[in-house]
Amino acid sequence: MKDYLDFTGKVAVVTGGRRGLGKAMAVALAERGAKVAVISRSPEADELTRELDGIYLQADLGERGERTGLIAKVVERLGRVDILVNNAGFQFSETVETCTMEQWDASRSGLLDAVFELSQQAVPFMKRQGGGKIVNISSICAFREGGWNFSYGVMKGALVSMTRCMANSLAQHNINVNAIAPGIIRTDLTAQCFVKPDCSKYPTRHYGEPEDIAGALLFLASELSHFVHGHTLTVDGGFTGN
Repeated sequence: MKDYLDFTGKVAVVTGGRRGLGKAMAVALAERGAKVAVISRSPEADELTRELDGIYLQADLGERGERTGLIAKVVERLGRVDILVNNAGFQFSETVETCTMEQWDASRSGLLDAVFELSQQAVPFMKRQGGGKIVNISSICAFREGGWNFSYGVMKGALVSMTRCMANSLAQHNINVNAIAPGIIRTDLTAQCFVKPDCSKYPTRHYGEPEDIAGALLFLASELSHFVHGHTLTVDGGFTGN
């Protein structure tokens, strides 16, 4: 019987893969045979690189100049790119009234422009290989932004639209483009939510763990999702459906 979750021979790129959701997804892919290239703005993580049997590229994806040629560097060192996980993210605490132009520009560059540019870099390589997988990490804030992370919610909503538009033109090339919209997941960004958690609006009555998103990623990065294009998979313990 074929093992659809065997990624042996595949090369995956995970942005923001040094910790949190990114690390969980990178480790999950590596455990199933993939070589993983982690891109992060943090100093090089030697221990993580050894764990993943891959490479580590340091780049601040919010800076356009640092995004240039990143996918080509991965292909040069690992030979190909089969999976691109656009995960790197951050957020400000602001509303439509308090958001500054500096915050707006930073959010657009890091959360939207970087996804577009890295995907655009990856597509020619994927087409030559006969296909590939692009998975964008959005957020439930794309649908139910809480009022305190305005620019983040706007960009994550735009990312859902970008995912659909990319899929429309790339599906014919056997390139699947989909997104995951996590709910509250235990990471450094959500640490305050776990101090005194109020999960009453979550049908599961608990928040998520990074491995919950890794499971969704494995599905969208594998042949199991061969006929899934332009979809945003909400992984939030039932919150948005409540």
